Amino acid sequence: MATAPAFGDLGRTAKDVLYGGREGLFQFNNVASITTRTADGMDFAVKGVHRDGKLDTELKGTYDTSSYKIIATLAQATGKLGLSAAAKEVAPGVTVGVSGTLPDVDSAKLAVDYVAPHVTLKTSTSLTAAPKVDAAVTTAFNRSGRNVVAGAEVSYDAAKGTVSKWAIGSGYTAADYQLAAMLNDKKDVSLLIAHSVQSDLIVGAEAVRNLESAETALAAAVQRRLASGALQKVKVQHTGIVSVLHEQILEGKSKITLSGQFDAKDLSKAPKYGMGLDLKY
Repeated sequence: MATAPAFGDLGRTAKDVLYGGREGLFQFNNVASITTRTADGMDFAVKGVHRDGKLDTELKGTYDTSSYKIIATLAQATGKLGLSAAAKEVAPGVTVGVSGTLPDVDSAKLAVDYVAPHVTLKTSTSLTAAPKVDAAVTTAFNRSGRNVVAGAEVSYDAAKGTVSKWAIGSGYTAADYQLAAMLNDKKDVSLLIAHSVQSDLIVGAEAVRNLESAETALAAAVQRRLASGALQKVKVQHTGIVSVLHEQILEGKSKITLSGQFDAKDLSKAPKYGMGLDLKY
Protein backbone atom coordinates (compact mmCIF):
# COMPACT_ATOMS: atom_id res chain seq x y z
CA MET A 1 0.00 0.00 0.00
CA ALA A 2 1.49 3.35 -1.08
CA THR A 3 1.70 6.28 1.31
CA ALA A 4 1.62 9.67 -0.38
CA PRO A 5 4.28 12.12 0.83
CA ALA A 6 3.24 15.71 1.50
CA PHE A 7 3.52 17.96 -1.55
CA GLY A 8 6.52 19.75 -0.02
CA ASP A 9 8.31 16.41 0.27
CA LEU A 10 8.36 15.69 -3.46
CA GLY A 11 12.01 15.11 -4.33
CA ARG A 12 12.86 14.98 -0.63
CA THR A 13 15.99 12.85 -1.02
CA ALA A 14 17.50 15.24 -3.58
CA LYS A 15 16.54 18.26 -1.44
CA ASP A 16 18.22 16.73 1.61
CA VAL A 17 21.41 16.09 -0.36
CA LEU A 18 21.43 19.57 -1.93
CA TYR A 19 20.25 21.67 1.00
CA GLY A 20 20.04 19.48 4.09
CA GLY A 21 17.18 18.51 6.34
CA ARG A 22 17.36 17.17 9.86
CA GLU A 23 21.01 16.53 9.12
CA GLY A 24 23.55 17.81 6.65
CA LEU A 25 22.29 21.39 6.70
CA PHE A 26 24.75 23.89 5.23
CA GLN A 27 25.19 26.59 7.86
CA PHE A 28 27.34 29.67 7.29
CA ASN A 29 26.67 31.30 10.65
CA ASN A 30 27.78 30.02 14.04
CA VAL A 31 24.93 28.15 15.70
CA ALA A 32 24.75 26.36 19.03
CA SER A 33 21.80 24.57 20.57
CA ILE A 34 21.21 22.52 23.70
CA THR A 35 18.21 20.20 24.00
CA THR A 36 17.17 18.24 27.06
CA ARG A 37 14.13 16.25 28.14
CA THR A 38 12.43 16.73 31.49
CA ALA A 39 11.12 13.90 33.67
CA ASP A 40 7.56 14.43 32.42
CA GLY A 41 8.62 14.06 28.75
CA MET A 42 8.89 17.71 27.71
CA ASP A 43 11.71 18.68 25.35
CA PHE A 44 13.34 22.02 26.15
CA ALA A 45 15.81 23.67 23.77
CA VAL A 46 17.98 26.79 23.82
CA LYS A 47 19.41 27.97 20.48
CA GLY A 48 21.82 30.78 19.71
CA VAL A 49 22.77 32.12 16.27
CA HIS A 50 25.71 34.48 15.82
CA ARG A 51 25.47 36.44 12.58
CA ASP A 52 26.81 39.82 11.51
CA GLY A 53 28.31 40.38 14.95
CA LYS A 54 24.97 39.88 16.69
CA LEU A 55 23.74 37.01 18.84
CA ASP A 56 20.09 35.96 18.54
CA THR A 57 18.66 33.42 20.97
CA GLU A 58 15.55 31.28 20.95
CA LEU A 59 13.84 29.19 23.62
CA LYS A 60 11.62 26.29 22.59
CA GLY A 61 9.50 23.84 24.54
CA THR A 62 7.81 20.80 22.98
CA TYR A 63 5.43 18.32 24.55
CA ASP A 64 4.48 15.47 22.23
CA THR A 65 2.20 12.54 23.01
CA SER A 66 0.29 10.03 20.92
CA SER A 67 -2.82 12.24 21.22
CA TYR A 68 -1.57 15.82 20.97
CA LYS A 69 1.47 18.04 20.49
CA ILE A 70 2.17 21.47 21.97
CA ILE A 71 5.04 23.79 20.98
CA ALA A 72 6.00 27.16 22.46
CA THR A 73 8.83 29.29 21.03
CA LEU A 74 10.19 32.59 22.34
CA ALA A 75 12.46 34.53 19.96
CA GLN A 76 14.76 37.09 21.55
CA ALA A 77 15.22 39.00 18.27
CA THR A 78 11.50 39.81 17.94
CA GLY A 79 10.32 39.36 21.51
CA LYS A 80 7.35 37.36 20.19
CA LEU A 81 5.94 34.12 21.57
CA GLY A 82 4.96 31.47 19.05
CA LEU A 83 2.38 28.90 20.14
CA SER A 84 0.98 25.85 18.38
CA ALA A 85 -1.19 22.94 19.49
CA ALA A 86 -2.34 19.94 17.49
CA ALA A 87 -4.79 17.15 18.28
CA LYS A 88 -3.97 13.87 16.57
CA GLU A 89 -6.47 11.31 15.24
CA VAL A 90 -9.49 13.54 15.83
CA ALA A 91 -10.97 11.21 13.23
CA PRO A 92 -9.16 8.41 11.39
CA GLY A 93 -6.17 10.06 9.69
CA VAL A 94 -7.16 13.59 10.73
CA THR A 95 -4.97 16.02 12.70
CA VAL A 96 -6.28 19.46 13.67
CA GLY A 97 -4.02 22.23 14.91
CA VAL A 98 -4.02 25.92 15.77
CA SER A 99 -1.02 28.25 15.82
CA GLY A 100 -0.17 31.89 16.22
CA THR A 101 2.31 34.45 17.46
CA LEU A 102 1.69 36.73 20.41
CA PRO A 103 0.98 39.61 20.54
CA ASP A 104 0.03 39.47 16.83
CA VAL A 105 -3.53 38.12 17.03
CA ASP A 106 -3.91 38.27 13.22
CA SER A 107 -1.25 35.54 12.92
CA ALA A 108 -3.66 32.84 14.17
CA LYS A 109 -4.10 29.89 11.81
CA LEU A 110 -6.13 26.70 11.71
CA ALA A 111 -4.53 23.63 10.12
CA VAL A 112 -6.26 20.40 9.14
CA ASP A 113 -4.26 17.45 7.82
CA TYR A 114 -5.67 14.22 6.46
CA VAL A 115 -3.64 11.11 5.67
CA ALA A 116 -5.16 7.97 4.17
CA PRO A 117 -3.89 5.19 1.92
CA HIS A 118 -2.81 6.83 -1.35
CA VAL A 119 -3.83 10.38 -0.29
CA THR A 120 -2.31 13.17 1.84
CA LEU A 121 -4.09 16.50 2.27
CA LYS A 122 -2.79 19.53 4.18
CA THR A 123 -4.70 22.78 4.69
CA SER A 124 -3.99 26.00 6.57
CA THR A 125 -6.38 28.92 7.01
CA SER A 126 -5.66 32.27 8.65
CA LEU A 127 -8.31 33.15 11.24
CA THR A 128 -9.13 36.63 9.97
CA ALA A 129 -12.16 38.28 8.40
CA ALA A 130 -10.62 37.80 4.95
CA PRO A 131 -8.62 34.60 5.35
CA LYS A 132 -5.77 33.26 3.31
CA VAL A 133 -6.17 29.57 2.57
CA ASP A 134 -3.33 27.20 1.67
CA ALA A 135 -4.09 23.67 0.51
CA ALA A 136 -1.89 20.87 -0.81
CA VAL A 137 -2.85 17.37 -1.88
CA THR A 138 -0.88 14.38 -3.15
CA THR A 139 -1.82 10.90 -4.25
CA ALA A 140 0.47 7.90 -4.66
CA PHE A 141 0.33 4.49 -6.25
CA ASN A 142 2.79 1.63 -5.93
CA ARG A 143 3.63 -0.59 -8.84
CA SER A 144 6.15 -3.41 -8.36
CA GLY A 145 8.07 -1.50 -5.69
CA ARG A 146 8.02 1.75 -7.64
CA ASN A 147 6.07 4.63 -6.15
CA VAL A 148 4.37 7.18 -8.43
CA VAL A 149 3.19 10.44 -6.85
CA ALA A 150 1.23 13.40 -8.22
CA GLY A 151 0.00 16.48 -6.41
CA ALA A 152 -0.72 20.18 -6.34
CA GLU A 153 -0.80 23.12 -3.94
CA VAL A 154 -2.71 26.39 -4.09
CA SER A 155 -3.04 29.57 -2.02
CA TYR A 156 -6.20 31.67 -2.09
CA ASP A 157 -6.41 35.25 -0.80
CA ALA A 158 -10.01 36.02 0.15
CA ALA A 159 -9.27 39.74 0.55
CA LYS A 160 -8.27 39.99 -3.12
CA GLY A 161 -10.48 37.19 -4.36
CA THR A 162 -7.57 35.67 -6.26
CA VAL A 163 -5.29 32.65 -6.26
CA SER A 164 -2.00 34.10 -5.02
CA LYS A 165 0.16 31.11 -5.91
CA TRP A 166 -0.04 27.56 -7.17
CA ALA A 167 2.16 24.62 -8.09
CA ILE A 168 1.78 21.15 -9.56
CA GLY A 169 4.22 18.29 -9.36
CA SER A 170 4.87 14.59 -9.76
CA GLY A 171 7.44 12.16 -8.48
CA TYR A 172 8.77 8.67 -9.12
CA THR A 173 10.66 6.56 -6.62
CA ALA A 174 12.44 3.28 -7.27
CA ALA A 175 14.80 1.25 -5.10
CA ASP A 176 17.92 3.27 -5.91
CA TYR A 177 16.75 6.58 -7.39
CA GLN A 178 14.10 9.28 -7.07
CA LEU A 179 12.76 11.77 -9.62
CA ALA A 180 10.51 14.80 -9.18
CA ALA A 181 9.22 17.53 -11.49
CA MET A 182 7.30 20.70 -10.57
CA LEU A 183 5.79 23.78 -12.21
CA ASN A 184 4.65 26.88 -10.30
CA ASP A 185 2.80 30.14 -10.94
CA LYS A 186 6.11 31.97 -11.49
CA LYS A 187 6.62 29.67 -14.50
CA ASP A 188 9.58 27.92 -12.90
CA VAL A 189 10.04 24.33 -14.01
CA SER A 190 12.05 22.31 -11.48
CA LEU A 191 13.58 18.88 -11.97
CA LEU A 192 15.12 16.94 -9.09
CA ILE A 193 16.97 13.63 -9.14
CA ALA A 194 18.68 11.58 -6.46
CA HIS A 195 20.60 8.37 -7.07
CA SER A 196 21.91 5.98 -4.43
CA VAL A 197 25.16 4.92 -6.03
CA GLN A 198 26.01 2.80 -2.98
CA SER A 199 24.44 2.34 0.43
CA ASP A 200 26.69 5.10 1.79
CA LEU A 201 26.87 7.36 -1.29
CA ILE A 202 24.07 9.50 -2.78
CA VAL A 203 24.22 11.93 -5.69
CA GLY A 204 21.60 14.68 -6.03
CA ALA A 205 20.96 17.30 -8.74
CA GLU A 206 18.48 20.05 -9.49
CA ALA A 207 17.67 22.08 -12.60
CA VAL A 208 15.33 25.09 -12.48
CA ARG A 209 14.32 26.95 -15.65
CA ASN A 210 12.05 29.95 -15.86
CA LEU A 211 9.87 29.72 -18.96
CA GLU A 212 9.58 33.51 -19.28
CA SER A 213 13.18 34.63 -18.80
CA ALA A 214 14.70 31.40 -20.17
CA GLU A 215 17.19 31.51 -17.29
CA THR A 216 18.40 28.17 -15.92
CA ALA A 217 19.93 27.38 -12.53
CA LEU A 218 21.82 24.13 -11.92
CA ALA A 219 23.15 22.48 -8.78
CA ALA A 220 24.66 19.06 -8.00
CA ALA A 221 25.86 17.50 -4.77
CA VAL A 222 27.46 14.33 -3.47
CA GLN A 223 26.75 12.99 0.02
CA ARG A 224 28.81 10.31 1.70
CA ARG A 225 28.26 8.50 5.00
CA LEU A 226 31.45 7.35 6.69
CA ALA A 227 31.80 4.17 8.74
CA SER A 228 31.99 6.33 11.88
CA GLY A 229 28.55 7.77 11.12
CA ALA A 230 29.95 11.13 10.00
CA LEU A 231 28.37 12.83 7.00
CA GLN A 232 30.30 14.63 4.24
CA LYS A 233 28.95 16.74 1.38
CA VAL A 234 30.19 18.69 -1.61
CA LYS A 235 27.80 20.88 -3.59
CA VAL A 236 28.50 22.79 -6.82
CA GLN A 237 26.25 25.44 -8.39
CA HIS A 238 26.34 26.65 -11.98
CA THR A 239 27.43 30.08 -10.70
CA GLY A 240 30.71 28.58 -9.50
CA ILE A 241 29.75 28.52 -5.81
CA VAL A 242 31.15 25.44 -4.06
CA SER A 243 29.91 24.38 -0.63
CA VAL A 244 31.42 21.68 1.59
CA LEU A 245 30.23 20.12 4.84
CA HIS A 246 31.43 17.68 7.47
CA GLU A 247 29.02 16.59 10.20
CA GLN A 248 30.39 14.48 13.04
CA ILE A 249 28.23 12.50 15.44
CA LEU A 250 29.23 13.02 19.07
CA GLU A 251 28.23 11.09 22.17
CA GLY A 252 24.55 10.23 22.18
CA LYS A 253 22.62 12.11 19.50
CA SER A 254 24.75 15.25 19.69
CA LYS A 255 26.64 16.44 16.61
CA ILE A 256 28.94 19.15 15.31
CA THR A 257 28.75 20.50 11.77
CA LEU A 258 31.43 22.43 9.89
CA SER A 259 30.52 24.19 6.63
CA GLY A 260 32.45 26.23 4.12
CA GLN A 261 31.69 27.99 0.86
CA PHE A 262 33.79 29.70 -1.80
CA ASP A 263 33.44 31.08 -5.32
CA ALA A 264 35.51 28.91 -7.67
CA LYS A 265 35.21 31.58 -10.40
CA ASP A 266 36.59 34.33 -8.18
CA LEU A 267 38.92 33.10 -5.45
CA SER A 268 39.60 36.69 -4.41
CA LYS A 269 36.19 36.76 -2.74
CA ALA A 270 36.26 35.97 0.95
CA PRO A 271 35.01 32.44 1.68
CA LYS A 272 32.22 31.77 4.15
CA TYR A 273 32.54 29.52 7.17
CA GLY A 274 30.09 28.26 9.74
CA MET A 275 29.89 25.88 12.66
CA GLY A 276 26.84 24.23 14.21
CA LEU A 277 26.94 22.54 17.60
CA ASP A 278 23.86 20.53 18.56
CA LEU A 279 24.03 19.05 22.07
CA LYS A 280 21.34 16.67 23.34
CA TYR A 281 21.13 15.38 26.90
